[in-house]
Amino acid sequence: MSILFIQLFLAGILPALLVFFLPKNPSFFQKDWVRGFAIGVYLALIVLLVRESLADSGLQGTITWYGAGLLGSFFIGLFVKEFHHHHSESESKHIHNKTSTIRIFISDIFHNAVDGIAVSAGGFVAMFGILGHQTIQQFGQQVLLVESGVKPIRALFFSIFISLSIFATLFISGDVGEVVEPILIAVSAGIVSWKVFQDLSHAKYTKDYLLGFLLGAFLLTMSLVLVPHTHGGEDDHHDESQVFIG
Repeated sequence: MSILFIQLFLAGILPALLVFFLPKNPSFFQKDWVRGFAIGVYLALIVLLVRESLADSGLQGTITWYGAGLLGSFFIGLFVKEFHHHHSESESKHIHNKTSTIRIFISDIFHNAVDGIAVSAGGFVAMFGILGHQTIQQFGQQVLLVESGVKPIRALFFSIFISLSIFATLFISGDVGEVVEPILIAVSAGIVSWKVFQDLSHAKYTKDYLLGFLLGAFLLTMSLVLVPHTHGGEDDHHDESQVFIG
């Protein structure tokens, strides 16, 4: 148990703590390449989460639970008041609201819970893979939270709190984890998709934005596909060359 606790801390909490070294000035998070980087990270994450869900749950299961995530995201927007803000006169209207924060918050809690299940099943191999992609994702998460109106230092504490959900695996048995993991993967992707697609529809596609976008998508994808592992034990039905996405 003590080894698992250390593995969960390194995979989940350490990446959130590294966000502390990002600039605290809100103007940094308004740079085109920074915002592009964050959206690139999350769009790549959504694509890979959906791919993972298709492998685990098939087309019908993925459509059902991804759709449930989208529906939940819709209701978040329906019941939480929105407000609008311009980053600059040259940029199209961008939505800053509590809905974005809540969507990121819930989606990443589910995602981190899946990471915890993977570490519990895959040990150090899964831990190192998750540590890599979580570090990149945490940087993107910090940008999106600040973009949603959260002050940088408060966003850091939000990230740490969200990361604590990786310890949920300590209370989930192996059989239950196998059932809920693909559900959480698809729901997580569905919830945050609304936020990402909304940002893409309002983005100003400057050269810096596109370069940041490509960099974020590339780094997140590479951090996921370069670390082979299995979800469970030796009798897991997945091939050992499959990468972990959650």
